[in-house]
Amino acid sequence: MNRFATSPPIPASHARERRDRLIERTSGARLDGVLLTDPRDITYFTGFPLSPPLHAPACLLIRASGESTLVCPETEVKHAVDQVFSYPWHIGGTIPTELMPKLIHLAVSRFRLAGARVGVQRESVSAQLLANLSLGASEPVDRIVFDLERTKDALDLFRIRAAIRANLAAFSSIANAITPGATELEVFAAGARGAMLAAGEKVVHDGDYQCGTPGGPCRDRAISAGQIYTIDAWTQVAGYWSDLARAFPVGTPTGEQFRLINHVNSVHSQIQPLLRPGVSGNEIWTAMDSALRTVPSVQGLSHHGGHGLGLRLHEAPDINPGITDILRPGDVICIEPGAYLPYANIRIEETYLITADGAECLSSSMPE
Repeated sequence: MNRFATSPPIPASHARERRDRLIERTSGARLDGVLLTDPRDITYFTGFPLSPPLHAPACLLIRASGESTLVCPETEVKHAVDQVFSYPWHIGGTIPTELMPKLIHLAVSRFRLAGARVGVQRESVSAQLLANLSLGASEPVDRIVFDLERTKDALDLFRIRAAIRANLAAFSSIANAITPGATELEVFAAGARGAMLAAGEKVVHDGDYQCGTPGGPCRDRAISAGQIYTIDAWTQVAGYWSDLARAFPVGTPTGEQFRLINHVNSVHSQIQPLLRPGVSGNEIWTAMDSALRTVPSVQGLSHHGGHGLGLRLHEAPDINPGITDILRPGDVICIEPGAYLPYANIRIEETYLITADGAECLSSSMPE
């Protein structure tokens, strides 16, 4: 049982409201419907993640009338849609190499879209599927879908918080695993185990697990006393992501290392008051860069200052120099100041919810 699944929002009601908003946003294009083919967005508009196998194609048709029809691999999940038509995705346990023809057969016969004007996701729709549907015209709706998903509702926040809790549990396990002589692979295994046990289900866990570098995947390499081990970990629970970073001393840190960790962490308290609707990604990045430079040895921010997240690990708004993305209520963003010096590579990343008049930190400032 998922220990964090207390009083969850009702997915069905949220899915219906989301589909209604999509139809309203696309009404000016006079579409007969919208066809969604990215599994992340199908999750958003049906209330539940698609079941494995992850590579099996699916599509969701939301007609202008509001009627919704899902075509997907056979599943026990009760998606919050009007109709579900499923196809067998294995033969006695063997997964065929080509499943798209099965999807197309059902979609053509059930959707009956010949000659219709339909909104489609250009980045994910199959050319083979489009050809067989014989649409009269198609219009891209990718930006509209991304924009709707950017503003998080109660169901989004419930699932993001669950992902954050699992990620924080990973860091608790990591802290116990970091000892001189342990390998990066062993530390990574401890993080993944901690995340799954905390979530009470299988999760996706990965991240930057290299010690002594600004980032990179874990290696079969031992860590040494005197290093600062910075880990930027990503955990996905029920389709939603968490992205956090922490800096761990291996053994006892030097005074300079300790001061640098505190300095990078203090940037969050300086930046949080700036996180409010109407502020641009460029303004936030510039303020982070200036805050880091108050320590002479730190040459400023050498990477992005953060990003939105949700069903995708990186979403709008982007926190980068020259970026004009404007914060708005409902954004969930990661803020990740970092300092990289010969004696320490440090990045500390937190997650914030943008509210009507400010920001709420959804993650703790440092692991215990």
